[in-house]
Order: sequence, then C-alpha cells, then structure tokens
Amino acid sequence: MNIAKPGDTGRRRIAAVGMWDGVHLGHRFLIDFVRREALSRGLIASVVTFQSHPLTIVRPDAAPPLLTDTATRLALLDAAGTEDCVLLDFDDRMRHMTATEFLSMLKQSYGIDTLVVGFNNRFGHDRAEGFEAYTAIGRTIGMEIVKAPEFRHKRHTVSSSTVRMCLNEGNVAKARELLGRPFMIEGTVVLGRQIGRQIGFPTANIDIGNQSLITPANGVYAAVARTPDGVRRRAIVNIGRRPTVDRPDAPVTIEAHILDFAGDLYGQPVALEFFKLMRHEEAFDSLEALKKRLASDRRRAIRLLRDL
Repeated sequence: MNIAKPGDTGRRRIAAVGMWDGVHLGHRFLIDFVRREALSRGLIASVVTFQSHPLTIVRPDAAPPLLTDTATRLALLDAAGTEDCVLLDFDDRMRHMTATEFLSMLKQSYGIDTLVVGFNNRFGHDRAEGFEAYTAIGRTIGMEIVKAPEFRHKRHTVSSSTVRMCLNEGNVAKARELLGRPFMIEGTVVLGRQIGRQIGFPTANIDIGNQSLITPANGVYAAVARTPDGVRRRAIVNIGRRPTVDRPDAPVTIEAHILDFAGDLYGQPVALEFFKLMRHEEAFDSLEALKKRLASDRRRAIRLLRDL
C-alpha cells in the first residue's frame, strides 16, 4: 500500500476519511465500495486517516483507547484492499480548519478528486452536517462527493465504539464477530515473578508498551498465541491483578500460558488472539486451589480451541 506524501497529486484519488480504528466489518464494507467506485472512475482507491485520534487534540479527556496502533491499522487497511493511504498528523492547525479548508487541502495536496461521505462523517471545526452541505462544498472546490451506502450486519451496530464496549465487558467473542477476526494485542515478553512456573503453568508476561491501546476486561481467556517462529498455539491468557498472589492495588498484567511450547521467549514479540472469556478473575485460598482451577481452564481452552 502506498503512503501518499503532500504534493503527491500525480495519482488522482477517490477516498473516504476516518480513524479506521480496528478496521472492522463496516470499514471493510466501505473500502469495498470505494474500490468499486475507483474502478468505475479510473481513480486510485484511497483512505484518509490520522496518526493519532483527533480527540487527543480536541478533547483529550474524551479520547478513547485504540483497538490498533498505527502500524497494525495500516497493515489491516492494506489487507482489506486499500491501494493508497493519506496519513495525516492531526494537529492544532488542522483542528482549526473549516470543512471547506480541510477538503480543499485533500484535493490540492493529495489529488483527491472524489470523496465518499458516510452518515457520521463530520469535517472541520465548523462541523458541516449532512450530505447536501458537503455536496455544496464539493461544487465550490471541484470535488465530487459520493454518498456511502449504509452497512447492515444482522442486529448489531458495527463501530469501533461498539467493539470497545464489547472488550470492556470481556465479550471478545462478539468483538471477533464485529471485527471479522479475533481481537489481537501484541507485545514483548518480559520477566515476571515466575509463580506460574512454580505450580506447573509457566506464563509469558506480555508488555504491550503503548498505554493508549485497549485491553479486554480482567479475566481468563481462551486465546491463540503467535510465537516468534510464526506458529499459532493455543493459550490461556490471564488479564488482571493476580489476587491470589498479589496485593489488591497491584498493576494489571497480561500473562499467557502457551500450550505445547517450551523455550525462552524473553525479549521477543508475541501476539495474542482472543476467542472467549472463560471466567472473570478470582482469588483462591491457596496456590494448590489455583493450580487445580488452571488445570480445569486448560482443559476447557483445549475444547474451545480444538479446531485451531
């Protein structure tokens, strides 16, 4: 996928604007529409997105945790069939652009001749609303405005906000349905307290680093771990404060017990795909009781992930 640079107007584009966080089923539906319109017009199928969420500038207290970092988002957009991406740095100057100024910038700096507008698109600090308002701006600046079709998915609303809500509830199965793929986090394996190793359940402690990314609710999950050798292996993932062995105010950790794996993962990257919440985090009276429950969790995870 080509990343457009300012002044790259030799490639004439049709684009849709958004954060594209998670690149869920609704996003992919819109990308497919953009691709069809691009083919009929002889234009490059493009998306416009931002390095960071615009709310981090406009209303930092309301900025949501993200489903994907920028690199992952770009990879997902590429996999969805996007030919070309305009990646903008939403700063204070852009914040104060009117809708007309913003769309003019897209045309003059990036060669966007046609813009696909969805029902919830709002551009510019003047927050122009409605398809007719954007059509009028388009006529003024020489940009065709195309209305995006509505996406329907069974009974669910598909949006990044809905996916976040599912994850906050631990409902990773519904999040997977809305994303069209398992929700995934990636991080580096760091040294932990090695209590799991002492009771026969060694874990990889995952540090995701980026604090702006969302993690599922505290609990124990059936998951798949992708290890550095590229192999996907079944896993049990615990997210939480480990109440059996830690103090109540301990920081939240992400620990993966990877089935059928033996080796040193310290300092190496591991990706986790979440399939089902098996139970919420709980405290046990002893390490022996915890060990018995983990054995039960492992048997259940094997059943849940038997087709993987």
